Amino acid sequence: MVDAVMSGSEHANTAPLRVLLRDATRPAHERLHTHDGFAAVKTMTIDLAAYRTLLGRLYGFHVPFHTIAGCGPERCQWLAEDLRALRPDRLPDGAGLEVAMCQRLPVLDSPARRLGAAYVIEGSALGGRELARGLDHLLGADGVRGRLFFLGGGADKGAGWRDTLAQLAAVPPDQALRAEVVSAAADTFAAFEAWMTGWRGTTDA
Repeated sequence: MVDAVMSGSEHANTAPLRVLLRDATRPAHERLHTHDGFAAVKTMTIDLAAYRTLLGRLYGFHVPFHTIAGCGPERCQWLAEDLRALRPDRLPDGAGLEVAMCQRLPVLDSPARRLGAAYVIEGSALGGRELARGLDHLLGADGVRGRLFFLGGGADKGAGWRDTLAQLAAVPPDQALRAEVVSAAADTFAAFEAWMTGWRGTTDA
C-alpha cells in the first residue's frame, strides 16, 4: 500500500501536467461527448428552436465564467452574435440577451486555478468545427452565420490551446501547485456539466 501511495505521489510530481489534467477530467469529458444537445448537433438532428436554446445555455455559462476567469471574452461575443443572427426580428444589434446566467461557478481565485479553467475552455473549443458542420441542415453548408461560437470566429482555434499548453509546461514541479491546477479543471468541468444538464428547461428568449 505504501509503495502504491508513493507511486501515485511520484506520478503527480513527474508526469506532465497536461497528462494529469487529461486523466483527471476524462470521465467528465466523455460524458459531455454524449450530451444530448451536442450529440443532436453532431448528428444533424437538432432543430432550430433547440439550437437557439442550446446557444442560450452556453451564453449563460460563458458570460459569468469570463468575469471570474478573465479568459474567453470573444466566446461571449460570438454566442451573442449567433443568437442575434438566428432571431434578427427580436435581437437587433446592441439588444440585450434575456437568458439565465449560471450562478454555481468554480472558485478561480489564483493564477493556478485560472490556468486549470483555461485548460477546459480552450480544450473544449477544439472540437467545435466538427459540431459546426452538423449545423449545415439548419444554416447551409457555407458561411459562419449562426455558428461563430463553434467555428471559433473563423480564426486559428488552436492558438489559445497552444498558449495554454505552453503555460502548463512552465508550471513548476510543485505537487501542491499542480494539484491546484487539476482541481480547478475538474471543478470547471463539473460546473459546466451541471449547467448544461438542464439546458432544455430554459426559456428560449
